Amino acid sequence: MTHEYYAFIRPFALVLSAIVQLSTSHIVVINLIQYLPFFDLQLFEVVMDLDARRCGYIRPLIYEIFVDESQEVDNAGGALSALDNPEETDAITPIEMTNSTGTRLTDLNEYCLLQIFSCKSLTPLDMCSLAETCKLFKQMTRRSFPKEFQITTAQTLEGRYICRRIKHSRCYRMRDVKRILKNFGSFLVALEVGKTNEVIVDLVAKYSGDVTLKRLEISKMCDFEGLRMQLKPIFQRLMGLSVIDCDLNVISPDFHCDSLIELEIVGSTGCNVIIKNTYPKLERFTFRCNSTLDPNSDDNTDSIIELIGRHRHLRTLHLFGSSMYCSSGLISAIGINCPELEALTLQSLNRPRSSFDVPNLPSLPKLTKLDLDVSLENYDHIIALLQASTLLEAVKLHFETEVPTQIFDRLSQQQHLRNLQLVRYNFDLIPWKMLCQVRKLSLDKIHAIDLLSIIRQLTNLEKLELDCWILNLRNTMYVLSEEDFIQIVKICDQRSNVLTLKCRCNFETLACTCSFNIKCEDQKVRI
Repeated sequence: MTHEYYAFIRPFALVLSAIVQLSTSHIVVINLIQYLPFFDLQLFEVVMDLDARRCGYIRPLIYEIFVDESQEVDNAGGALSALDNPEETDAITPIEMTNSTGTRLTDLNEYCLLQIFSCKSLTPLDMCSLAETCKLFKQMTRRSFPKEFQITTAQTLEGRYICRRIKHSRCYRMRDVKRILKNFGSFLVALEVGKTNEVIVDLVAKYSGDVTLKRLEISKMCDFEGLRMQLKPIFQRLMGLSVIDCDLNVISPDFHCDSLIELEIVGSTGCNVIIKNTYPKLERFTFRCNSTLDPNSDDNTDSIIELIGRHRHLRTLHLFGSSMYCSSGLISAIGINCPELEALTLQSLNRPRSSFDVPNLPSLPKLTKLDLDVSLENYDHIIALLQASTLLEAVKLHFETEVPTQIFDRLSQQQHLRNLQLVRYNFDLIPWKMLCQVRKLSLDKIHAIDLLSIIRQLTNLEKLELDCWILNLRNTMYVLSEEDFIQIVKICDQRSNVLTLKCRCNFETLACTCSFNIKCEDQKVRI
């Protein structure tokens, strides 16, 4: 059997397998499969390869039909002489074997066909083969095909594309992607394209022009304006747009994405047109641009401040890179214009030469997640942001230098704080007892740590993660010893909560260089 023939009949074999699975009578199965398109013994052998457990019991019936169709059936016995084990099957009369009712697969009602075509074994290409068979199958496959799927570029395989849908991800060649888009292009919700994906763009413009594409990711594209004009109807309805490492210097001022909810700009040049535009529905904005990597990058601080002022319904704001200054104007703009902000990130921004006061204390009543760099130069604005909300649940702080421990006094006042992540700090100086509300603690890139002291003071701690590359003063990785683990078990023995440790360990009976789970006998500590 050739590979092409196998690929052709595979979807029909899966349909037959689904019929066998749904039916409780082998008589019904035999009557139906005789009229299945292109059915022959080779097709049934494919079925056996795919689902031998379910289809094995009808093998002798299939061979009886196709090996000797002229064979007389014994009316009195009511059984077939070719059955290997006739006791396991019901008596079959000649009239049933001749299918006097003329029942065909296409005679099944819509509910049965939807059940068959919703078989999880059917891949997108299998669905394409079924859709290309007849109008009825095309209608049924479009109703059973997942209503949302996405296409991305395979990073490690040139000329291959990944089609993702619910609980399914598979790599395809260009010709296969074309078939999928031709039959189900209207269900495309997310697309990732780069500078070598012009053919994909053409196919999307041809077969998905009337679809509301929810998300588009464009990376390393030089002719961004050409792509935008080609997909102009789609751009006007986009809900999410990511622009990564693109040249945006040549872009028309009439850049309109009025439906945009999420906008991400990463490492791209000439962003002024996009930044200075207004997006009425924008809720999530991410901007990452590093002037050290791009000498021609402008100072984008004022443009970002103006963007924040025009979009007062932002729920998520992530700012990264040295092309912006963490100035009092930026902090004030966030506090004044973002009353609905829930998550804020200010990472690797340029620092002012000296610490500054925030003239207008920011108020962010809905803020629950905060991710900040901490240094002496921006210490005041960190304190201001920690006071801006009483609902903080997750805080991540990157320490560039050691700062006064009063910052932890502010954290202790956050009664809803459950997740705390600290990067680069002398953690032995922290008064951990005042942070007893913390449930999950992550410590990254530290030089020394008194793990037992931390666990003793954080009485409600449920999970502790230590970065795999923690370095001590001898430039070696931190490794949990068996003695320390025994002490931790004793500390947690009287607690009602279970503590989970994620770190490297080195026991006499067990040595590991990656995280894993082990339950001790009292169930109080997991590693």
